[in-house]
Amino acid sequence: MTASEKFEGYTIPEPLRMDAYYYSFDRTGVYEIDCILSAVASAGKSFHHTNDWYETISTVNGKYSFVELIQEMANRAAEKMRTVTK
Repeated sequence: MTASEKFEGYTIPEPLRMDAYYYSFDRTGVYEIDCILSAVASAGKSFHHTNDWYETISTVNGKYSFVELIQEMANRAAEKMRTVTK
């Protein structure tokens, strides 16, 4: 299963998490960018060390790592940007 297939139909639930343990982000107003920031904040809230972001977690949406989630959100933002700039 590819990463895109793993996250097919997945959306980060509202309200988007923008705070972690030691840092937080402000919403940009651009949903796709805010999803990337939310994925990073969720990873930071779940694990103190970035090397743990590769750990597979189980959620109601399936099993994935925060690295995979962050990459998926970045891929979606990039795809949206490509369609807007064509």
